[in-house]
Amino acid sequence: MKVLHITTIDIGGAFKGAWRLNESLTALGIDSQIMVRTRRNGDKKVIKAFSNPVAQLSSKIKNGINRLLARGGIARDLLGTDISHNSSVEDADIVVLHWVNSFLSVIDVMKLAQMDKPIIWIMHDMWLFTGGCHYDNYCGKYVDRCGNCPLILGERDIDISRKNLEDKIHMMDKSNIFITGPSKWIVACARDSSILKRKEICYIPNTLDTSFYSPLKDRIKLRKKYQVNTEKKVILFGAADNGTSNKNKGFIYLRDALKYIPIDDYLLIIFGNANSELSLPSNLEVIRMGFIKDEKILVELYNLSDTVVAPSNQEVFGYTVCEAMACGTPAVCFPVGGLEEQVLHKENGYLAQYHDARDLAQGIMFCAEHTEELGKKARQSAEKYSYDNVGKMFSELCRRLAYG
Repeated sequence: MKVLHITTIDIGGAFKGAWRLNESLTALGIDSQIMVRTRRNGDKKVIKAFSNPVAQLSSKIKNGINRLLARGGIARDLLGTDISHNSSVEDADIVVLHWVNSFLSVIDVMKLAQMDKPIIWIMHDMWLFTGGCHYDNYCGKYVDRCGNCPLILGERDIDISRKNLEDKIHMMDKSNIFITGPSKWIVACARDSSILKRKEICYIPNTLDTSFYSPLKDRIKLRKKYQVNTEKKVILFGAADNGTSNKNKGFIYLRDALKYIPIDDYLLIIFGNANSELSLPSNLEVIRMGFIKDEKILVELYNLSDTVVAPSNQEVFGYTVCEAMACGTPAVCFPVGGLEEQVLHKENGYLAQYHDARDLAQGIMFCAEHTEELGKKARQSAEKYSYDNVGKMFSELCRRLAYG
């Protein structure tokens, strides 16, 4: 059985999900590969969709035109690339779509669905069943029909979001595509949507290598390695996807929570993309690690920390939370989306009241004081996301769809 994963680019959370799922299937002896439009990291195990630079340029030009047609935060994605005749696509027994925005249009997906082979689409955010937003910020219009989108200036019922939604309904009605979601929350949302309510949808979580993301022995030694104060409690915040300025990642709630903890007893480590000006307390010790490409460093950061804080507004699946838990470090977050499924309140972490900075502070202090006890249970909870467990779940789905 040959499985081909398709995603737009070899960076970001969706690619991380595709890569790890690919690795989990490969470990089970399944012929699994990844194909991308844009390959930035040069990993030859990742297939480029285009064999010549002209085709690559054409795809990027089409994406540029799509951006010109965008309104507010909503893209139209009318133009895409037909990959149904790509040799890797033709050779695959099953095609798995991940994040294909800026690459495949609705029409291109319909052409794939006409190839008489199973298509699985994994929802890494809400885009597939909305009028174009990746997170709806609890708007909820996708349940009915979108339109008059709060992300688009003006008040028009028939706007880009309505047109996108109607196109997706047509695509799904005409295509035999199986949908999966990495959290029970995203699956429930999708089943309520006007786009996917008639489709078969199942829950299969994201996966990670729990033999690599695992507890290390000497936390003090790790802190000395990174010149981190061994006398203070360490808070870790991951700022991927412009995390400190990305409203959905909730950095403002962490910043406010710091007002309610004994700041001299704590220090904050931030990794990823952080603004130069964060408006943090002047007496707070802050260490900026920048973008981390080497995952070994990330594992060590998780292990030297007392708690990880992920105060997202909405989240399909918290990779930062899951990675930290696998390393035996408890997480503090709000009870939203997939995070509420990963973190059990005061058992393996802390679920603060939604958007409540004071309770978020309580969670930080609670986890920092009970790191060892909570961390052991966090590790146990994270083991269900192992390559072996999730790989078997997904391979069984592939076999069922391919062979009946």
